Amino acid sequence: MEGSSDSEKAPTYPSFGPPCDHCNRPDTSNMTWEDGGKHFFSTYFASPRMGPVGYILDSPYSPLRVEKDIPSRNWRDAFEDLLALDTGGNMISHAHRKAEDTYAARERYDLASGYIAMTNTFMRENRKLDNRMAKLCKVAAKSGDKENAARFDGPMRSMLKQAMDDLTKRAKGVKSDYEAKKDKSASSLKSRGHWIASLMTSGALPGWCWNEQISVDGPVMNFGRVDAPPELMAGIRFTEKELSQQFDDGQPLDFGSPQPLPRDKLQALSTGVLEAPRSRIGPLRSFDASPSSTLVQAGRTESFKRPDGSTGTKVSISNQPVNGPWVEKDYIHEPGKVLEEICNARKSMECLRAFLVEGPQVDGLDQFDKLNREIDQKFADYEDDSYL
Repeated sequence: MEGSSDSEKAPTYPSFGPPCDHCNRPDTSNMTWEDGGKHFFSTYFASPRMGPVGYILDSPYSPLRVEKDIPSRNWRDAFEDLLALDTGGNMISHAHRKAEDTYAARERYDLASGYIAMTNTFMRENRKLDNRMAKLCKVAAKSGDKENAARFDGPMRSMLKQAMDDLTKRAKGVKSDYEAKKDKSASSLKSRGHWIASLMTSGALPGWCWNEQISVDGPVMNFGRVDAPPELMAGIRFTEKELSQQFDDGQPLDFGSPQPLPRDKLQALSTGVLEAPRSRIGPLRSFDASPSSTLVQAGRTESFKRPDGSTGTKVSISNQPVNGPWVEKDYIHEPGKVLEEICNARKSMECLRAFLVEGPQVDGLDQFDKLNREIDQKFADYEDDSYL
């Protein structure tokens, strides 16, 4: 291939046809487009231009694959240490790991405790509402309103009970999940795309940058090299969903084009024409969709020499809100804050996607308020204020 080194022989696009000694291409004349695409990506991942990222995505010995077979070891940290040494750096320090673990432990606790606190609030409101319904049934029956007496004593109370049973079950699941993960390392709990990005923020994978954006299909990760000559420049784009399908279900990476967020709704949110309801309760209420929600996050790293001669890494992270300029922050020796910045952006993006794609989420307390207003009106209709 013109412009390529002897060691770089991967085609830069799916190429079907007879064998080619120059680009080391086998005979693909009779390949389907799907098989040809698989062959191309396999070759592309193995090429020098993709380096460790290609290995992570395609090798049978990728830590993301091995951890499924042997989950008792932390393959991610081991791979990161080896990668750091291979690129001329030092193994990731204990202080770095501890800072990430400390933030991750706090975040897991906050999410779990926030969900359980929300459940307890709903349970208290439900008990009050159920008690009012029971009393209303007596008043309705006394007033000869058999229809409403049956409605509030039967379907309405049954519906509330079922909703609370479901919420309690989910809360128990959240608590069990927290207990199972509370002692795990931060790296082992990162999403796969976030973990690949963290190889760059830790300095183990210099010369690469990343950005994340949100789509209808969920988070989309983009990775690219920034330190290579033109013939060795490389990049890759995939969704977290595609990574899950590959490593959990054995499906090859599809590399389809993720569906973008609805442009009309995004524009309406940006200008204030469309407004998301504010959540009064829940662990993610501070990330409700708004013009300040994160739409894209980009990150890059820069190596520098410390006074003692060792190499350090500066992490620059930029966030683009729905409406507003990019906001950039630099971090030096602050892995916990870097992880927090990345996780907060993901939460903001996910809440933005949920609002624009799935529609406004009904606040649970609003539902209780609505039912209480209806009960107030019924008591007024019966001219009975003894149960208000």
